[in-house]
Amino acid sequence: MTPKLPALIALALLASVARATIPVDGEPALRRVADAVIAQTSRQLIDRSDGRRIDDSTGLAPRPEISIESKFNAWFYQTWLLTDGMRRTASALNEPRYRDYGERNLDFIYRHLPFFEAQHAAKMKAAPVGDGSLSPIGFYFDINSLWTSGLAPLVEERYAAAKDARYEPYLARMTRFLAANPRFEDGTFYRPGKGMMTDDPYMTVPYLVRRWKATGDARLLDDAVQQVEGTFARLFDPQTRLFKHIWSLKTRRADGVLWGRGNGWMVLAEVELLAALPSDHPRRAAVLAAFGQHMEGLRRCQDKTGGWHQVLDRPDTWIETSATGMLTYGFARGVNEGWLDGSFAAPARAGWQALETKITADGDIRDVCGATDTGDLDYYKNRPRLTGDLHGFGSVLLAGAEIVRLSAPDSAAKTH
Repeated sequence: MTPKLPALIALALLASVARATIPVDGEPALRRVADAVIAQTSRQLIDRSDGRRIDDSTGLAPRPEISIESKFNAWFYQTWLLTDGMRRTASALNEPRYRDYGERNLDFIYRHLPFFEAQHAAKMKAAPVGDGSLSPIGFYFDINSLWTSGLAPLVEERYAAAKDARYEPYLARMTRFLAANPRFEDGTFYRPGKGMMTDDPYMTVPYLVRRWKATGDARLLDDAVQQVEGTFARLFDPQTRLFKHIWSLKTRRADGVLWGRGNGWMVLAEVELLAALPSDHPRRAAVLAAFGQHMEGLRRCQDKTGGWHQVLDRPDTWIETSATGMLTYGFARGVNEGWLDGSFAAPARAGWQALETKITADGDIRDVCGATDTGDLDYYKNRPRLTGDLHGFGSVLLAGAEIVRLSAPDSAAKTH
């Protein structure tokens, strides 16, 4: 018997509601990670000698045992990456609970800054968070290498928005550091005694583009462009279309392996720059072309499972989570922004499927390479495969947020 028209309308409405309540691709796992981050972000100090938690540090005598409780509240470049991941997740999911996550963390640090300053003046190194070895606030005071830039982009954002004088001492240190840091003849930064590494542009480009937006000084934007182009000129391998890890001052050439996360850092720097560059900027076309070449090389070496290996051209190395997150983000955002054609949506979706296998039931992240310097192939093969390492969270959140955008009903990429 054929249903009458009202019944058909009712069925259609029910189907419409059902479709509306089905989470878009990536949303459940993305929420699981973001919720886990929220749950573990205590924004408290802790006395590691007795476990006492401290909300108010006013007048507290400095002791090295008193430190930040949560690893998510530290002053590292990884927590800037996390800030970016949480804000893009908030936007993609329209989720108020994730908004201003990084800003609240920054407020927490500055609320306790007099105590940290007293520790620093007394030459105390605050106890590390978790199993780390680095003081969680040390790089606020001592910016001694490109990778110690910490939360510089976030501080610049907040200062531009509020002109809060509390932020001025740190920004002054950042300005002095970049002015003194060595550069190659074309203006690209390098690490003294070491050389240029694929990590380095991400440590400066996000800050430089925000400083440019705040001041209007075009030299800052040109400097950001130079960091990407100068690294491309020295470390990009045209055969594989991938980046080697280091241009060595000792050998005066590109050395090291095709490290997965090293290429991920370059993708993040390229994305930051493309998102900031005006459409009529004279160097935009070159940056976009370089990004396209890099993403093509990454598409070629993607594992059949959807992830990327610790060393990209070595399938005998493991599928590494932070690199897979960064590269998935690059593919998905490239398509979403129109920087890549729709054929690049497939590696993005496959990358997210691989990432979902790395997310635990409680929202933790598995198989993340620990902090890494440079070395031979065995060095990269033997890096620890960690669960809960800070490099993983922001990378996965960025990827998931762009996958949600890619999967939205109005996404043009769905037709490809």
